[in-house]
Amino acid sequence: MFSLCPSAASPFLLFANRRDVRLVDAGGTKLESTVVVSGLEDAAAVDFQYSQGIVFWTDVSEEAIKQTYINQTGNVVQNVIISGLVSPDGLACDWIGKKLYWTDSETNRIEVANLNGTSRKVLFWQDLDQPRAIALDPAHGWLQLPGCCLYLLLLFKHHCCRKIAKTDYSLRYMYWTDWGETPRIERAGMDSSMRKIIVDSDIYWPNGLTIDLDEQKLYWADAKLSFIHRANLDGSFRQKVVEGSLTHPFALTLSGDTLYWTDWQTRSIHACNKRTGEKRREILSALYSPMDIQVLSPDRQPYFHTPCEDNNGGCSHLCLLSPRDPFYSCACPTGVQLEDDGRTCKAGKFIVLQICGAKSVFLCWRENVLHFLEVPISSNKGVKNLESKSAAPDHVS
Repeated sequence: MFSLCPSAASPFLLFANRRDVRLVDAGGTKLESTVVVSGLEDAAAVDFQYSQGIVFWTDVSEEAIKQTYINQTGNVVQNVIISGLVSPDGLACDWIGKKLYWTDSETNRIEVANLNGTSRKVLFWQDLDQPRAIALDPAHGWLQLPGCCLYLLLLFKHHCCRKIAKTDYSLRYMYWTDWGETPRIERAGMDSSMRKIIVDSDIYWPNGLTIDLDEQKLYWADAKLSFIHRANLDGSFRQKVVEGSLTHPFALTLSGDTLYWTDWQTRSIHACNKRTGEKRREILSALYSPMDIQVLSPDRQPYFHTPCEDNNGGCSHLCLLSPRDPFYSCACPTGVQLEDDGRTCKAGKFIVLQICGAKSVFLCWRENVLHFLEVPISSNKGVKNLESKSAAPDHVS
């Protein structure tokens, strides 16, 4: 059991450490980390859903996405996604729409699913080389409310306060890094619309990526060029934060005016001022292998009302936030088509998704459930013997 009561001016830092996932109070007098969950194979990316107390992480050795409840005795580990993954390097939780997004640098895919792993959909599978970090901005335009109404809104989602908390839906983007042969940072709507490259110069190994929700800035770390830069969310007005003195920065996060990052070579966590790079300090050292890092705070996941909250936007399956009017879109699990009404998913049989690495990934229906099947390219025997069945849309998983 954990008590999430960090120092008044400093947050808890949640980070993956390959063999475990840990927490550290960045402003504590005794800087020692606490194990959230141990006995892991190769924990890489990590994120959380603060309102439900859930911590998610990817394990690149087990080729899986898993979860635990941070305030639950025993910290029972549960599987979220256990098939169709090879190297899930990046993970991001849409705390508003209650979705998980992730990257896979071996299958070269970016996918989305419900928090429990159902209704899984491939968003991008083309023109990706080595996608790694991923960050979401579902809360852009969220308005500060009077204290009494904010209290009602957060605790009870009071309908009167919802009317006051009108939101600018004009930006609902996801961002990711790609450190392949043509390194770059891209963005697209969280429904995969309006994809665009926003940074493609002076970039080599873009590892870490995080968003400053308050100032609407994008931060990234480059392990080869040894810098941390920031820019506007469209890639404009690029600025230096830290340069020249970094060894191997991997992941980034921030809270208030402070930027935090993990470093592979020093096996430590560092911090500095997010605008100037000054006031640099070491938060924690002598770690096993620090990977992804997040600030575990409700400030990083502010609540606001979205169209998807009302009857799932009228969607039978996935309701994904979008930068395009009406600022959300309905989507179906991969292999399932959307009806002409734009809201309901059809039943289906099976479909070949793509060739990835040494495997063909097939989607097929068995016993009214959509399954991911991986078949070696050298042997397609299993494919010929697939018994495909139709399934009702409400049984798609």
